[in-house]
Formats: sequence, structure tokens, C-alpha cells
Amino acid sequence: MSHNSVASLDSGKGRTRRERCLGPSQVAKDLAYFEIWSAYQNCEEVDLSSDLPSEMRRHVNDVFRLTRRLPQTWTDKKSKVHRGFARVSDPEFADFLDSAHRSAPDLFSDDVRHDEEARCILHGLHTVFTAWKSAGMMRESSHKFSETEYAMKVLVRTAAVRHSLQRVQHAISLPQPSSTHKISTEAVRVLNAKVAKPDGALFIPTHCLTDLCESEQSAYKILCRSLKRRSGTVGGESSFRYQSTLCAKLPEARVFEFAGTFWEDKKPSQDELHAAYRQNRMATTSALRQLHALNVQAPVFGLVWAEGKVRAHVDWWQLKNGEVMIYSAPYGGPPFKGRRKRSSAFHEWDLAKPADIISVYLLMTNLDRWTTGAFCDAVVAGTSELARRVHAGQTVVPWRRSGDLARMVNRKVVHPEPTSAASTSTSTAPPSVKRKVKKRKPRTSSS
Repeated sequence: MSHNSVASLDSGKGRTRRERCLGPSQVAKDLAYFEIWSAYQNCEEVDLSSDLPSEMRRHVNDVFRLTRRLPQTWTDKKSKVHRGFARVSDPEFADFLDSAHRSAPDLFSDDVRHDEEARCILHGLHTVFTAWKSAGMMRESSHKFSETEYAMKVLVRTAAVRHSLQRVQHAISLPQPSSTHKISTEAVRVLNAKVAKPDGALFIPTHCLTDLCESEQSAYKILCRSLKRRSGTVGGESSFRYQSTLCAKLPEARVFEFAGTFWEDKKPSQDELHAAYRQNRMATTSALRQLHALNVQAPVFGLVWAEGKVRAHVDWWQLKNGEVMIYSAPYGGPPFKGRRKRSSAFHEWDLAKPADIISVYLLMTNLDRWTTGAFCDAVVAGTSELARRVHAGQTVVPWRRSGDLARMVNRKVVHPEPTSAASTSTSTAPPSVKRKVKKRKPRTSSS
């Protein structure tokens, strides 16, 4: 029996038939479906500048720090570095940098030296430049290219990621709906899916977390024993091995697996752009539910790539009246110096522009460095602290989708213990979204 199906009773024949549940892509494309899914996950869209917790602001600012990152000598025609571009690279590469400097001079600074770090960035920018030229030829071609064929974005990401683990189309587990809501019959089709496949993600490499997992007194082993004592069962989806990883498939080794960045690629359509954001939020919500369950306070970043444009959002979890809330905020770009208002909640990078494609490359390098730096530190600190707290009665509250939600329809809500890591408060079921249902003709009974 597939977990992607929902049971319903056909009273006329007295048999149970199965109706397939909706996948993440289907939920994201239909706003009404997504409203149901997000309501049961306690998701809200908020403002980044006013609602982001102060303790996370430094991390977010570091990730989006894109100015004053490149040496000014790269655009100084009298410098040896600039003259060297013509000898060792495509002669148009210097023009590419000059164009970026003219439109966004704050990318460059006299304070940045042409050192080893700058040379690594320069090496990646050569790949970005090659992708930018290829994309230009694709745009001028009469042939219609798919988003997959529009390989510029892939090259930008590949050139930037050096330290973290990049996974493409890797299945992750979706989260269980909030235990403070009753599961309605209408919501089961939307909520019953267990797996999502974001187009890409950045994970903390396993070797960065080995100290948390290997010894008998490691955080992993302590939490594993704690959850086993609480549930009274060994193995199965309630075991700690499932809760310690975001991935749908268990790793061979008993390790933690955390991701701090997700992205979605969509075809050039405004509707698809909004759907990509919603679908990406489903992935970030899963990551944040795992972080909450394991006592890790850190933001999760999302990127949406469509029609040669890139948008970003920042998501995080917080407790509100004892209930875990998942917040998502579009990134609106750097603050305006004047009073001019933005035309959109999102800042949009246009990869056809040299300055913008360089900015996206720098953003990806920041995310790569953050994943193995500040994000990894937050994971180590949070899980280690949770391991210490279990001696006082606290434990891990399972967060992954498990079981058949059809069996939970109209079941009495059971609230978790107040000592748990994710204590919640009493709540009613979210308001259902009305959808048109075709009326069936009554069956005639046979003698």
C-alpha cells in the first residue's frame, strides 16, 4: 500500500478505494492547496527587516554581504592584474568586469587585496563569465530552451560551492502536521505526502559532524537512547535514526544530516515563479522542523531560479505561545538610502547583467561558507545542549511524516508533554479552503 494514497469508503459497494495524495509540486501550484498545507504546519509569511530575530540578523547580513568583495585593481587598466587578463583569459573577460564595475561599483574596493581568497573568486568568475556568454547566445537564438538546458545557473552554483555538500534532486522527508490541529477529511490528500525533491540543496558534510556521532557519550548516541526510552520501541520510523536526518532515505552510517539552503528551478512564467517559492518553502519548513526538534536555532535560506532571474528568501522557526511557528520572509535587497518604496517584496537578480550574475555567484560562495561555518556551529551547539537537557527529562519530539493521516481524521487532539523540546498549545483545526465538488448521482439499490 503506497504512502502516497488516501483511503476513502465507497458505501455503495462496501469497499475501500484509494485516492492518490498530492505531491509537493501539485500542492505548490495550487494556492488553495498550499494554504491548507501551510496552515497545518503553522507557516506564515513575514517581513525580513522587522520580524527577523535579532540573534539571526548577523548571520543573514553576512550571507547577503555582496559589496566590497572584489579588488579594485581588477578594473584598473594600469594594474598588472588587469593587463594580465588579456594574456591568460578571454579578452572579453576584462570588459565583463568593467561592465559590472560601471553598473555596481560597490562590488569593488581598494581595501580588498589580490590575495589567495581573491584568486579563488577570480577562478570561479572565469567559469561564471563563460556561462554568461553562453546564456547570451541562447537568449539570441530562435530556439526555445528549457530551464534545464539553461545551464548558466548550474555553472554559477557549481563554481561557487567548494566546502559544503551540494545535492541535486535529493529526496527529503516532509514534516508531520502540527499535533495541535485536527486532521480533516478535506486536508488528508494535501497532507499525506511524505517526500519532496528540491532541485538542489547545500548540506553540512558528514565529516564536519563526526564528533557529534561517534563516541558512546556523543550527542547522537545520548539522544538516540533518550528517544528509545520515551517511545518504548526499537527501530521503525519513530527511531532517532529517522529524526536525525532530513533525507528520506537513511544514510549507511548513524550520523546527523542537516541542510541550510534549498533552491527550485522553474520555467519562465510568473505563475511558476510564485509556485517555486511555495514549493521551496515546503523544503525549508522540513529543515526548520528538524532544527526545532534538535534544538538548533539557525535560519534556512531559499533561492528561486526562473527565466534567468534569481530571488531569495530567509526562513526560521520560533515558539509562539508554546507552539512552533515557521516564518518565511522574502529578501528585498539592501536597504534603500532614500524613501523610495520597492515595487516587489523580492529583490531580483537578472543573470543577463554582469553585475547581477557576479552578485549571485558571491551569494552562493557566502552560502557555501556559511553552511560549513556558522550554520555548522549552530548545529553542534544546539544538539550538544539538547543532549545535556535530556537528563532533566527533555527529549526529541519526532518531526518526520509517518503513518497514514487518513486514520487520524476527527481523532481527538493529543498535546505533547510540556517538557518536550517542541511544546505546543491548544488549537483548533485551521479553516478549510472551500473547493467545488461535483455532486454524484444517487445510486439505485438492486433487489
